[in-house]
Amino acid sequence: LISMGGQTALNCGVTLYNNGILDKYGVKVMGTSVETVIATEDRKIFNEKLCEIGEKIAQSATAETIEQAKVVANEIGYPVMIRAAYALGGLGSGICNTE
Repeated sequence: LISMGGQTALNCGVTLYNNGILDKYGVKVMGTSVETVIATEDRKIFNEKLCEIGEKIAQSATAETIEQAKVVANEIGYPVMIRAAYALGGLGSGICNTE
């Protein structure tokens, strides 16, 4: 159950999966699959999966600097949700109402 234990458990499970350790030792992950965790932690893959099933998604973009974030926020329109990094198991988001 890699979905129990926050971001640390998710990171460990994905690393073990990517390095073939789970297969090597015949470890079966119960609950949320590693593939699903990977898909939901990657914003681009997650958005693509939602589009595949016809779900509406909020406009989003990636910014690596504060200046890029301001440009994106002005394009999208305020308020915007800010995340330092997309992470299922942790905090790190906030709402920004103005520049």
